[in-house]
Amino acid sequence: MTFKDFYKREKHIILRGQSRRFRVIKYIIIFSIAFGIYVWKDLTTVGFLLIFFSIIAIIVHFFFRWKTKAWTKSWGPYKQITLNNE
Repeated sequence: MTFKDFYKREKHIILRGQSRRFRVIKYIIIFSIAFGIYVWKDLTTVGFLLIFFSIIAIIVHFFFRWKTKAWTKSWGPYKQITLNNE
């Protein structure tokens, strides 16, 4: 796989891996929880939790990428997305 193919596949997954509606709801929930924690504790706690959960999200991303053989096979909740040029 060339770098161009790799880039196209990753871009395709980023743009089509989650629906727009799912992303909007996801960020509403994330910002609501962050605001609640800010009111309950402080901004430092919110920053710490955002960094912590970002690291967890990156780990989960690479785990799924590994289990799906770079997004080419279905596995668990991920269903293979057919690329335009494949």
